[in-house]
Amino acid sequence: MKPFFRCAYWLTTLFIVTLAAPSLFADEALSQKGLLWQIDKQEMIPSYLFGTIHSEDPRVNRLPPIVLSYFKQADSVTLEVLMDISAILKAVRAMFFTGEQSLDKLIEKDLYIKVVKALLKYDIPPVVAKKLKPWAVVVTLSTPPASTGEILDLLLYKDAEKLKIPLYGLETVEEQLAVFEAFSLDEQVILLKETLKHIDEMPDIFDKLHELYLQRDLTTLMKFGVEHKRDSGDNRTLVDAFYKRMVDDRNSRMVKRMQERLLEGNAFIAVGALHLPGDKGLLKLLQVRGYRVFAVY
Repeated sequence: MKPFFRCAYWLTTLFIVTLAAPSLFADEALSQKGLLWQIDKQEMIPSYLFGTIHSEDPRVNRLPPIVLSYFKQADSVTLEVLMDISAILKAVRAMFFTGEQSLDKLIEKDLYIKVVKALLKYDIPPVVAKKLKPWAVVVTLSTPPASTGEILDLLLYKDAEKLKIPLYGLETVEEQLAVFEAFSLDEQVILLKETLKHIDEMPDIFDKLHELYLQRDLTTLMKFGVEHKRDSGDNRTLVDAFYKRMVDDRNSRMVKRMQERLLEGNAFIAVGALHLPGDKGLLKLLQVRGYRVFAVY
């Protein structure tokens, strides 16, 4: 059941890239390279914004010395959401239908068979798959199968606890869940179909996504999304709505909520890397608020 525990970390970068790519690349003239960014204003102690990828790949989880140094010396660590057991349990409970409702009753048989087959690769048996909501299937299939469950975000959370660095969350798990629950079941099924349409391509896309992340080139990462955009046809409006809720709306909320930590100074803030670039990305939103931002790594 390891995939369930990873679903507390909703920023499924791959899903954004594969389904909502046209909205990602806001400004081709602006090249943004770097995963660790210094944020400061005059007479303020600098803080640091780090772009993560929700992955357990060892190449990702071995933080470079410079990133590790800023992390260990930070006066606070802020993540998208606090990853305590309470948040994880709320997320897991929200993924499932209750009562008599079930996925096999909601979708046509052929589609359900494809879902069950795809979820077996995540060690999710049919008896469990049957009760998953469509959005929960989408989230699960939009990340690589887990072997350890030790994704980068969770490791940062655990390390901050060990170092006794104060921990904060930019969002609540309820707010993250609301992104998905806001869609009707019919809309969730459409998103599920879009995901399954490209399920065989996922391993190659996962590999390429990791490669681009490790190159630290946010612009190239976004271009990858554009180059691999999906033909959603009549579903383009729905996919764009998903992206707006998943990224743009959350960026606006997160930049407001990180202000207290930035005012304190020496904060280490870690969010999904694709929240950083673009006209509506965190880097731009911080600049609009008068902050200087520049890449450290």
